[in-house]
Amino acid sequence: MESSVITITIGIVGLISVVKLFLTKSRALKLPLLCCINFCIAALIALHIKSPAAAVAAAIYFISSTVSSNAIAHTIGELDKIEKFERKR
Repeated sequence: MESSVITITIGIVGLISVVKLFLTKSRALKLPLLCCINFCIAALIALHIKSPAAAVAAAIYFISSTVSSNAIAHTIGELDKIEKFERKR
């Protein structure tokens, strides 16, 4: 019972993030939402499928999500630099 509540909660957070992703116009605000969706998917894989292969798949997906979140953070930093450069002109 407890596991299903956690799974449903993570699913709801993921769905809210998807809706916000499509409603948000700013690219810089979309990137953290995409990261949240990635982490929700990794958690749902690990919680929903009860097998060692699912744990491995969730770990691989989580590692990939972490790498993508680092790319997202870098991109946001670059967007800030571009905006500052354009303001100076």
